[in-house]
Amino acid sequence: MSKRKEHIPHALIFRKAPAGIKDSDVMVTLLNMGGPKTNDDVLAFQAKLFNDRRLIRFPLSSILQPFFAWALVTFRGKASQERYQLIGGGSPIYQSVENQVAAVKQELKKRGRNFDVTYSFNYTPPFPEDTIREIKQAGKKYILPLSLYPHYSSATTGSNLYYLKEAAQRIYPELQFLDAPSYHLHEGYVQGFVGRIQESLKAGESLNDFYLIFSAHGLPKYFLDEGDPYAFEIAQTVGAIVTRLKRSHSWVIAFQSAVGPIQWLEPNTETIITALAKRGIKKILVIPVSFVGDHIETTCEIDMEYRKVAVDSGIEDYRMTKALECHPDFIRALGDTVENALRSAPGAGKMDAKEVLYQEINVRV
Repeated sequence: MSKRKEHIPHALIFRKAPAGIKDSDVMVTLLNMGGPKTNDDVLAFQAKLFNDRRLIRFPLSSILQPFFAWALVTFRGKASQERYQLIGGGSPIYQSVENQVAAVKQELKKRGRNFDVTYSFNYTPPFPEDTIREIKQAGKKYILPLSLYPHYSSATTGSNLYYLKEAAQRIYPELQFLDAPSYHLHEGYVQGFVGRIQESLKAGESLNDFYLIFSAHGLPKYFLDEGDPYAFEIAQTVGAIVTRLKRSHSWVIAFQSAVGPIQWLEPNTETIITALAKRGIKKILVIPVSFVGDHIETTCEIDMEYRKVAVDSGIEDYRMTKALECHPDFIRALGDTVENALRSAPGAGKMDAKEVLYQEINVRV
């Protein structure tokens, strides 16, 4: 078992799948934090998120966090609802993940694999306990959690796994967890971003005319102090993308969506945009590198709020690439990840040399 998952309670996570597992015994489960389906769900979503001490911690948070969460929801709730209204009155994350569930199932079916696929959210339904009950009712023996957060953090994938395992211990303790290999360096995942970048250009345009900002969701710095690999894995993915693009200049990694009175990863995306404008840069292409689906942080924060910052700062051409969503290369990467997780089972996919090397390194970090 990878050391990065040692914090999962009562971890029954097989690093290598036992031999002889039948596809019909496994529930592939896509993991995400979730989001409010409608504007009426925004406050409940935020209250659950801001009260989660696995995600947000600060001195005396065991005492003050309920007040902190209440204050954020009370004083920011209306503004948040207005932001969601700008993108349709709720988060598109449900439709996005349901589309990805269908696409992964179809991809595996094309390979002759008979897996059921579902999903689980932390802060909106289906909650971990809902997913575990679904798996129990379906009579599955194994769960293969497949994170929609390609870059591991204990705040995201780790949190999803923690609550899933906690729910399983209460509801279905016999359920066994399988370990999906990382895919943040998978050729299909990287090529999906390259495809989205190329789609952003109009006929006759050159990518060299654009400064590339790879914008990742922020993370409180205390996670890095605890050895969280998130920022390192983001850098690895971006390195792979710019290498494939043969890009040696005019790009930067930045972080967005910071909230609360704590230190977050830097540089901030908005700060980078204004700094580039001051340097005379006129064309910017933002790539939401840590997001596999479009939602509030992309369609509102990047494409609306940061666009206004860019235009007000003098940027003449500001663009954002579409998130991966169901890009065929990305879905292929997820399909390979499922098969690699079950590579000891009949018909499982094989890992390429780079993936094997990464997995061996990952055991030691």
